[in-house]
Amino acid sequence: MSTTSEATTEGDPDRVDGRTLRRTRNRTAVIAALLEIIREGNLHPGAAEIADRAGVSHRSIFRYFDDLDDLVRTSIDHALAEAGPLAEIPEIGQGSLPVRIGALVDARLALFQLVDGTMQLARMRAPSIASIDEGIAQIAELFRTQLGAHFAGELDALDDTERLLMVDGILVLTSYDSFAIHRRLLHSDIDRTRAAWVTATAALLS
Repeated sequence: MSTTSEATTEGDPDRVDGRTLRRTRNRTAVIAALLEIIREGNLHPGAAEIADRAGVSHRSIFRYFDDLDDLVRTSIDHALAEAGPLAEIPEIGQGSLPVRIGALVDARLALFQLVDGTMQLARMRAPSIASIDEGIAQIAELFRTQLGAHFAGELDALDDTERLLMVDGILVLTSYDSFAIHRRLLHSDIDRTRAAWVTATAALLS
């Protein structure tokens, strides 16, 4: 039998909607807080730091997420979805070969600069969260399809095996891992990274 308070809550859609709205708002704030911390360079924030940044209680994080892995996975999905438009190559397949190479390289560099911190976290947590690798593999397949369309004129002259190898070569050359190597191991700035990618991609396709 419901108490008067419970009956009032159950019969008050505005109060229920208010709770749902507050939960959604707080959940979104926690995701935004984690991504902000990551972009600042801290890839190992604790629940307390995330909660403080989000403006919620420490314990409440685990009302919105099953555990920190769930928060990480959800935040990575959120960040990649937000960056989705940058995953497209503008005017795909149009223009001369140098124009198309430039469009590909510029699109990938813009994307990777935006999701750099998120991708670092994804790489670090992938061994313990299988769905992260699955999501990255899906992105790779999307990029393969894009490359096939973007460089169709050059690739159509190759046999099936050569075509697949060429696509994979360009995919790796312009991948996030390549971006990370240039930026962190070779200490290349964006202009130098761009020049390296353009030169190497042109050499592959010439």
